[in-house]
Amino acid sequence: MTNAGRLLCVGIRGTEPGQDLLEADLEACRRAGVGGIILFDVDVPTLRRLEGEGVAPAEARRRAVRNIVDPDQLQRLMARIREALGAGVFIAVDQEGGQVARLTSGSGFRDDPSAREFAALDPEGRRRSAAAQAAQLARLGFDLNFAPCVDLDLEADNPIIGRLDRAYAAVPDEVIACAREVITAHREAGVACCLKHFPGHGSSRTDTHLGAVDITTSWQREPELEPYQALAGAAGVAVMTAHVVHRGLDPELPASLSPRITGTLLRNEVGFDGVIVTDSLDMRAITGRHTLQEAVVLAVAAGADMVLDGFNLEDRPEHPAPALVAALTEAFTDGRIPGGAGRLKESLGRLDRLRRQIGAPA
Repeated sequence: MTNAGRLLCVGIRGTEPGQDLLEADLEACRRAGVGGIILFDVDVPTLRRLEGEGVAPAEARRRAVRNIVDPDQLQRLMARIREALGAGVFIAVDQEGGQVARLTSGSGFRDDPSAREFAALDPEGRRRSAAAQAAQLARLGFDLNFAPCVDLDLEADNPIIGRLDRAYAAVPDEVIACAREVITAHREAGVACCLKHFPGHGSSRTDTHLGAVDITTSWQREPELEPYQALAGAAGVAVMTAHVVHRGLDPELPASLSPRITGTLLRNEVGFDGVIVTDSLDMRAITGRHTLQEAVVLAVAAGADMVLDGFNLEDRPEHPAPALVAALTEAFTDGRIPGGAGRLKESLGRLDRLRRQIGAPA
């Protein structure tokens, strides 16, 4: 079961090869055999500390650097990650555009429009914008972009989707058309995409970063599932499950940890056979109810092929990868993850297929 680490995509700390913290995190990831790394511009624990000390928000953000400083530095960091973890590691980023973007003009990168701004473009403008977004990611060496967001804009006061202009539109047809342009451009550039946040976060009224989110009465089944039904069969596409709770679908577990939602709804009813990745396990919707070791086992048992821990919301001194892999390995062996070695092989096969679809080395 030494390959269990390939199911993890985790954050790391540091910007330059040789930094003690970066090298320690990379060594933990190497020992755990992790399959993916996600990079951030801002180190959230540092940002919160600085703001708590009274530093102005803009200055605090400038000083709270996580991984991304400028293009030249990022290239050095990418090369060190691949040197330490192998050419086959997925290097991922959240680059939706607008307010959810790790690459911005302030750091020497190209700015990408928000989903709402993208939807306002004419067809040719959309094609140019999507192609430029994908080309930048490919040029820098990213393999996986956790975008596009295909949540519907159904709740104006939604603090994490609607208010941040992360939804293309309120109607499925427009969302599908915009997302298809993004997916096509990424695949042509050799970068995988990830549709999010299944089964739909656009109708929610609260934020899973901050605690439990219940969509039982607000979720609209047919329209919110339609983008996944239309797009999930495309090559080079993963799907991210959200930490939202729908008590009519599963009375106890959020979508990301639920066999009924991840397995029955997404795998069987929607018919998605690609890589399923969870939203980050360090969000309070999860940590408020489960340890990370419990959550990673529940996520894979539910059907996830990649489990995300951005390791960037709370100040945790030790890198989580070794403990998460130990929990997974034990659960594959003792039966808590149904199918054991065969189930692990299925997920590894899906991950390898995703890499082949974008022409990336295994």
